[in-house]
Amino acid sequence: MDDKASLRVFLYIRVSTIEQAKEGYSVGAQEERLRAYAKAKNYTVVKTYIDPAYSGSNMNRPALQEMIKQVELGAADLVLVYKLDRLSRSQKDTLFLIEDVFLKNSVDFVSMNESFDTSTPFGRAMIGILSVFAQLEREQIRERTMMGKEERAKEGKWHGGGGKSKTAKGYDYIDGQLIINNYEAECVKTIYEEYLRGNGTNKIFHLVLKKYPGFTTTETTVRNILINPIYAGKIKHRNNFYEGEHPPIITLEQYEQVQNLMKKRASTSDPSRKKYLLTGLLYCGHCGARLFGRTGGKLKNGENVRYYSCYSRQKTRMHMIKDENCKKSHEQKDILEQHIIDEIKKINISYIEEYRIGEGSDVSRKIESLVSETHSIDKQISKLVDLYSLDDTPIEIVGKKIKILKEEKAKIEQYIAEIKNEQIPKNYDEIKKTVSQLATFDWDNEETDQKRLIVAKLINKIIVSNDNIIIDWTF
Repeated sequence: MDDKASLRVFLYIRVSTIEQAKEGYSVGAQEERLRAYAKAKNYTVVKTYIDPAYSGSNMNRPALQEMIKQVELGAADLVLVYKLDRLSRSQKDTLFLIEDVFLKNSVDFVSMNESFDTSTPFGRAMIGILSVFAQLEREQIRERTMMGKEERAKEGKWHGGGGKSKTAKGYDYIDGQLIINNYEAECVKTIYEEYLRGNGTNKIFHLVLKKYPGFTTTETTVRNILINPIYAGKIKHRNNFYEGEHPPIITLEQYEQVQNLMKKRASTSDPSRKKYLLTGLLYCGHCGARLFGRTGGKLKNGENVRYYSCYSRQKTRMHMIKDENCKKSHEQKDILEQHIIDEIKKINISYIEEYRIGEGSDVSRKIESLVSETHSIDKQISKLVDLYSLDDTPIEIVGKKIKILKEEKAKIEQYIAEIKNEQIPKNYDEIKKTVSQLATFDWDNEETDQKRLIVAKLINKIIVSNDNIIIDWTF
């Protein structure tokens, strides 16, 4: 450009929320300096485009988009900014604007602070270099922000906040702390309790609408509450869980039970698989792949024959195959399901107690040994009593020895109780509640969903071989 006196100029100004308070970056300060620069160069300012409180990380800015339209219409000869990163902090966006928008339409670009323009080869080269540094700065800011969030999570601090809509349901956010909101917390508890009773999110949502007016207007809120570990006192960041400094609304056991149930239900969400009771629980005992429900031919009465088949053997989903040479035969649905139901019917509280200790296990043998010690102590006490009755041994001596033996026996019995308690699963109360329902549960007439809920609460997985079935109970 040899004659810049008649150039028509667009001024572009951008200020992000954080930069509003920084000296030299306010809208007024930028415009004042740009106009002074334009006056000194005898430029004619056609229009000033301002994007207040907008990030430079993308081009979704109303004033910028309007300026681009006017540039393409030929309404200016030059775009003037205070600093390169006012235009954009993205290398890709900066080069696109300069090369594909401005220069393509014969419009030059000048950055006042860096003292160069695109009318010279050096200026165009410097634009590319500076845009790299602008993007680097943005990425460093983002990295520092992520590190800050991670540190907050490790300290147990919630990284939400802001307005009411951004606060976790069940809590109020006061002075940087999550404080339990009693009304909302009761609703959160109800949501978890109802889900563990077997109710789906849609049914729970309508229950919440009636019982807790104003809590939510969408079923999505119910789903989000059920998957959010914050209610169990945890902070999640990048798939890691940290102990929160806020008080929990539900127990960790309740949260884990819900997650397990949601996973099991998700595996049977396909409507075509609703008739299969054990989908999501079955594993092949030969190759380790999952078993899935499928429909075969028809019987004489017109009903379909249904099976459970190994993914490796069926070869319908390549990513599910564990061994292409698996020899697992199909399992007839009704026979396998009835076998599992029969095993569940055997369960009662005594059965659980015996199972979790495990006859013949190391724990069982240890308990047997300790019980044997208590019997030995009883015999010693009995001999002391006999000795006192047959001899003239003073009662004080006999009593002292008996007291020592009884204290020793009490310690052993306490140790036995502690060992047994260590074997109790976290969700033991929920398991006992489920078991207490078995005596009256109608396996013949109940809906498959209700049956599946019982099965999911009592069984982790079922390993099926051609000649054996192993049930991994939750207790």
